[in-house]
Amino acid sequence: MLFGWGRMPSFLLNFIPNKDGIAMSMFVLYGSAAAAGMLPLYLRAPSGERLPSGGKVPKAVLQWGVPPQDAQALFLLNPLKGLIRAGHSRTCREFWRQNGMRAASGNEEWVNQFQVAVFQLDALAVWTKAGVSALVPAGGGARATGRRKQLPGPVSGGTGGWRELPPEEQEAYHIRRAKRDAVRAVYALGLSTGLVRVGVNREGNTVLIGLDPCPALDDRLAELFAGAINRYAEKLEEAERTEGIWQSGAVLPAGVRLGADPEFVLRRPDGGFVPANRFLEKAGTVGCDAVVLSRDRVIHPLAELRPRPCGTPGELVRELYRTMRQAARQIPDVSLAWLAGSMPGKGLSTGGHVHISGVWLHHHLLRALDNYVALPLVLAEGEAAGQRRPKYGFLGDVRRKRHGGFEYRTLPSWLANPELALAVLTLVHTVALHYRELRQTPLDQLDIQRAYYNGDKAQLLPVVRKLWEDLERLPAYRRSKGTMDVFRDRLFRMEGWDEQADFRIPWKIPPYQEKAATHPAFVL
Repeated sequence: MLFGWGRMPSFLLNFIPNKDGIAMSMFVLYGSAAAAGMLPLYLRAPSGERLPSGGKVPKAVLQWGVPPQDAQALFLLNPLKGLIRAGHSRTCREFWRQNGMRAASGNEEWVNQFQVAVFQLDALAVWTKAGVSALVPAGGGARATGRRKQLPGPVSGGTGGWRELPPEEQEAYHIRRAKRDAVRAVYALGLSTGLVRVGVNREGNTVLIGLDPCPALDDRLAELFAGAINRYAEKLEEAERTEGIWQSGAVLPAGVRLGADPEFVLRRPDGGFVPANRFLEKAGTVGCDAVVLSRDRVIHPLAELRPRPCGTPGELVRELYRTMRQAARQIPDVSLAWLAGSMPGKGLSTGGHVHISGVWLHHHLLRALDNYVALPLVLAEGEAAGQRRPKYGFLGDVRRKRHGGFEYRTLPSWLANPELALAVLTLVHTVALHYRELRQTPLDQLDIQRAYYNGDKAQLLPVVRKLWEDLERLPAYRRSKGTMDVFRDRLFRMEGWDEQADFRIPWKIPPYQEKAATHPAFVL
C-alpha cells in the first residue's frame, strides 16, 4: 500500500491524469476518496472525485461510489438509479427473480458460497469460502459436505476469508453457473460492476445472495477492476477509430455483418412432434439443437438453420431461403409441418438467435438490442410467447463466438414469413449501427420488465411508440423505410404471428413452391 495507506488520500484524487497516453474517452468518477481505494494506482484512464473542467468531455464515465447526481456522458456506467437499487436487497431480489434467477430469501443453508468480481459481461475472478471445497458435486447438495448457514449482511468488501480459485478449478459445474449468474445479476440491475455473492443450496442450485456494485478494494480487487476498466477504455478508443461512432449520421461502419441460427420444430398431422435428429445431424448448414430436460437427459427436438453470414439483412434472408430448401431435401416427410415462433409446442421453445460481428460488444449495445429489438418484437408474438420467458428469451442473453462476434439469443424464432424475417434482421442491423444514438432504456423499470416477460402488449404499446420515434430518425432506418414502416404498422396493430401455421407456405418451400416466389424487397 502507498505510504501504508489503505486508500489514496483525497488531495491526490482531483484529479489523477491519464497514464500511457489513453485519451480522454474514459473517466472514472469517484463518489468519495474512500470509494476509490487503491484503484487509481492501477488505472491508465484519468479519474477523480469530480470531472475535469474545460477541455474534452469524456465519452464514457464510470461512477464508482454513489455520486450526488449522474455525470453527463454518452456512455454512463453505473448510473445513480442502479447504484441506489443495489443498496436495497428487496429490490435486488425482485429484479433478479423477474429475470429468471434465484435470489436468497434469508433462511437458506449453503453447501458452498462464491464471490465473483464482475465488469460488464466478464467474470474477472472467483473466490470460495476458505476451508470449503469449491467443487460441489453436480448431483446437488445431498452428497456435499461442509454445509454452512447463510452469512448475514451484504457482500463484504475485499476478499478476506476467501480463497481465489485458479482458472483450472473454474470449470466445475457450480462455479460456471455462479459466474454466469453473477454477470446476469449485475446486468439486471442496470450496473456495470459488482462483487456478487452466490450460494449453492442443498438442492444444488446456485442462488444470488447479494451484490456490492463498488466494493472496498484491496490490492487484488483494485488490480482486477482497474485492468477491466483499462481494457474497456482501449476498446472505446478503438471503436472511435473503426466504427466512426461519434459522428451521428456519418459514414456507417462497413464491417458489420449478420448471421443467424433460427430454430423450428416438426409437427405430425396428429399434433405430435418429431425430434429433428431423426433427419438432421448436429453439425451442418441445417442441423439439430438440444434441449436439456435434466442434468442427465438431453433430447434434440429442434431443427436449426445456419446460413452463412452476410453484409446486409436482405442477403441473409436469401441465404435463409437457400438453407430452407436444403432442409426440405434433408427432411423428406412432407406431412410434417414446420413451426416457429416463441412456443409452437408445449414445452418446446424456439429461438431466433442473431449473430453480429464487426461491432464492439458491451452493455450499451446489448441494452439497445433489448430495448429497441426484443421489446418491440413482443407486439408481434403469438399468444403463447409469455410461456417462453424467462427461462428462454431473458434480457441480455448473449454469447461470444470464436469468430470474434457474438450471438444475441433473446429473440424468439422470427421465421413465420420472409417479410417478418427481413424486418427483424433489418431492425437488428439498424440498432447495431446506431446503438450510441439510442438512449431510451424503459426496461430499466421493473414494471416494464414484467410486461415484457408476461407479453403484456397493451402496456408495452405506448413504450414501443416512443422507442420507434428514435428509430425513424436514423439513416439506416430511412434506407429501409418501406420494410420498416410496414413492420411498424403491424407492431402498432399488435398483430401476432400464428405459431401453428406451417411457415413453408409463405416461404414457398417444397412442397409449396411456385415457379417464382417474390418478396416486396427482393426476389427469393
